[in-house]
Amino acid sequence: MIFKKIMHFFCGRSLEKETAKTNALFREVEQHEKAVMDRLKAQADDWRVQVVAYKKKRDAELQEFMAFMNKQLGLAESYVPCLGDFQDKVFVCFDSWMNTFIAEQRIKLLSERITTKLQMRNFITALRVELNKLTQRNKRNQWHQMIKERPVLVSSTFIDRTARQVGNNQKSNSKSIGHELSRLKSHYMTLQTEITKLRNERNLLIASSKELIETHKVHKAELNNQYRKCSELFCEIKDRFSDHFGSTVTGNSLADSWITEIGSPVTLPKLFSKHKETAAIKRKVQDEFNNLTQNFQDIRSRIASSRESGDFSTFIEDKATRDRLFRERQEVGERRSKINTARKIIYERGNEVKEMLAKFDSLEPDESIRRIMEIFRMGKDFDVRHAIGVSTREDRRKHYELKNQNR
Repeated sequence: MIFKKIMHFFCGRSLEKETAKTNALFREVEQHEKAVMDRLKAQADDWRVQVVAYKKKRDAELQEFMAFMNKQLGLAESYVPCLGDFQDKVFVCFDSWMNTFIAEQRIKLLSERITTKLQMRNFITALRVELNKLTQRNKRNQWHQMIKERPVLVSSTFIDRTARQVGNNQKSNSKSIGHELSRLKSHYMTLQTEITKLRNERNLLIASSKELIETHKVHKAELNNQYRKCSELFCEIKDRFSDHFGSTVTGNSLADSWITEIGSPVTLPKLFSKHKETAAIKRKVQDEFNNLTQNFQDIRSRIASSRESGDFSTFIEDKATRDRLFRERQEVGERRSKINTARKIIYERGNEVKEMLAKFDSLEPDESIRRIMEIFRMGKDFDVRHAIGVSTREDRRKHYELKNQNR
């Protein structure tokens, strides 16, 4: 009886404890899974609402842009549809990425549930092994063998009753353990069925996710092509816009001649590059002016010395040299002033064009990517290129800088 109670206590408490622990773990996994799916669904719904609002605002901006560009250069009709198509493809690509992301999370959650059930199954297997060791089959056989080989020489009602009671206890204990083994086997089979079902569900999800991944790859490729197309067209628009305003006559002959030297198109980088090139011209004329000033001061000093000393042997020649240096210095000074004025005009023209082009910064393809990332609340570490296949020039620059640093 004591052994039977010990067995009941051991089997019952261990199984109940582990079952309760496993059930609690299942509930925790299920709650975690539900929370993750609810959060993903809520986030996806929120994203879609914001995307609709953003698209509406973006369409209004594009209409304003079209009106302005048609008024200025008439280029908007070719760019606006391209950018609109790019934005649509961005939304489609993000949507397909979300589908693959959600599928990955579901696969991960299913894997966690399978792992938990496998751990429970392994525990039951170990428990069954231990119970099989305690079936007492060998000990019961040893009891009967001992009675057979060493029969009780003294027979009495008490001895016979005790022998029968021991035999019955052995039989009862064996039945109790058998019952526990049967329960464990049933629980084991249930777990095995659940594991098989979860694995099948995961396999189906993996198979369907492969189709989602392939679809997403197609969307990424289409978006990448559209991004290049929009970027090239946007650069062409900026260059033509820059050329239109940058090549306008300034009214300064020297500045206009420098702009003519730039050639077509007169782009913003070319304007600032020309301003940088003319710095050498400025330095050269400044050096010439400084030398003439020094020579002019020297000849004036000689004339003053001649007056003080009364030696006028070179006085007439010195005065002629002074007058010549004065005229040359004045001429170089005027040329220096014209160069400074022309350089200032070139620099101001570059700033004017830069300011005009800045009005279109919000409509370039890179800005669409940045705004979409803000809508989706992506952090700095989010790899937008991995997600949708494109990234901004700034992100690409940072990527290459980091890559070079790690070499």
